[in-house]
Formats: sequence, C-alpha cells, structure tokens
Amino acid sequence: MVEIFDIDTRKQIFNLIAKNPGLHAKRIAELLGMQGQLADYHLLFLERNNMISAVREEGYTRYYIKGKLGIRERRRIAILRQEVPLKIVRYLIDHPHAQQKDIHEHIQVAKSTLNYHLKKLLSHQIIDMQPRGKEKYYEITDKNEIIKLLIQYKPYSRIESLKDTWTDLKWPGAP
Repeated sequence: MVEIFDIDTRKQIFNLIAKNPGLHAKRIAELLGMQGQLADYHLLFLERNNMISAVREEGYTRYYIKGKLGIRERRRIAILRQEVPLKIVRYLIDHPHAQQKDIHEHIQVAKSTLNYHLKKLLSHQIIDMQPRGKEKYYEITDKNEIIKLLIQYKPYSRIESLKDTWTDLKWPGAP
C-alpha cells in the first residue's frame, strides 16, 4: 500500500498549500516547476485522501489543507490572492475612510474594474462603505483579521509589484 507522502511531489504540493492556501492548480504547477497534468494528478490524489479540499468559485479551483481554515477565511484569502483587490485592501489599511476617487488615483485601473473589485470586496465583507451625503467612504471591516491573514499567508508574495511593500505591516496588538 502506498503511503500518501511516500512520493516527494505530493509532499511538496501539500507543503506549498499549507504555506499558501488558496492557490489554484496552474499556479501550484508553476511554483513547483512541474507540468499541469502532474500537479492535477497529485492534487486529485490528495483531495481523494482527505488531505486537501478543493473549493470552486469565480472560475478557479483553489486548494486548502483540509479542516485548517473556515469558509470565511478561505474566501477572503482567495480574494486577497488577486492583484487589484489586494492593492485596494493595502491602500485602505493605510488610508481608512478613503473615497473611491482616492483609491482610483492610487490603484490606476479602469473605473469599471475598480467598481467591480470594490463590489466583490463589499460582498465578501472585507471592506465596508459608508455614505456621507453624496460621497462614499471605504474602510476595512475587520482590519486586525485582514492584517493577520496577510501576515500569516502572504498572498502578496507572488505579486511582483507588491513584493516589497508589506514590511510595515505589524501583527495586530504588537508594539
């Protein structure tokens, strides 16, 4: 009988997912320098043996260590693995109560793209919008939780343009 981790490739995939929950198969294959079919085979094996779970949403199947994260955390990590939402969150951490025009100036994407991602962040309760008169102000809903996810799982580490911008994040409650 073959043990689950007798094959080094499975161990590498499992360890990568443990450190980087929410990766999709293509990214796993890229990071480990293997063909997509090989990664798919081992991901399916790990899933069938209840070591990982596959969550299908928004066009991707993302992988997580079985039982390690709740649904809310998984959804948040999946969104924070996307470059534009991550940039928005990063901006709002430093600029709470920012208006959409301020976010747009900093993020520099099409207004429709920004609107799409703001709605996604709102629907997953990562950010909140407060109307004041004609203006709308955005802020992180649970700043401590979001910072903890960013520090613990580093969803930004593979995004080249954000690689060196996170050194000032501090664990909530730390001096």
